[in-house]
Amino acid sequence: MSSRKSSRGSSRSSSRRSSRKSSSNQGMDMPNIQSAINTEIAKDNKKSVTSRVPGFIFTLALYGSILYYLYNLEDADCNCIRDWRHNFIKAMCLIIIFLTFVGLFGWNMNSASYKWLAIIYIVLLIINVYAFFTYIGDLNDTQCACAVKKQPNLNSIMNLLRWVYIIIIGLVLFALIAFIVLGYSLFKSISGK
Repeated sequence: MSSRKSSRGSSRSSSRRSSRKSSSNQGMDMPNIQSAINTEIAKDNKKSVTSRVPGFIFTLALYGSILYYLYNLEDADCNCIRDWRHNFIKAMCLIIIFLTFVGLFGWNMNSASYKWLAIIYIVLLIINVYAFFTYIGDLNDTQCACAVKKQPNLNSIMNLLRWVYIIIIGLVLFALIAFIVLGYSLFKSISGK
């Protein structure tokens, strides 16, 4: 009996020791696992920031050149059209550059919590395209000296850009209408009506 009790006692104490060792090993592995996870997250974040840099540079160059063009129209001796469109385009360029800079580090408006903000932003972008298209057109129609003669190359780029905006919007609308029509006809043929 005593040998059984001693063997039970020794087996209990050895099982306690082994469970302590395994729990201490698990405790030592958890920081290592967490460290590995943090390292992978940091690598992924660095890769994603690096992949966003070309888009940021493109946005900065595009909207920076628009800002430069608009600031050249603000000389005291310049008698160009300066209405709400001029100020609105400038403000939108600054907002777009800021949001792209913030997006460079991972923030975006695609999440559900920013749904209303994204809708407002899209509406403002549509107004911006309208303002840009009509404003650059009016500057060219009135032959504003600060736009047409002072910076002819940049004016040509802005004139081309306004048509590119319209072509892109036209293609998106065409694709949307085609998708709706094809989807409706497909739904109609599937439902058999």
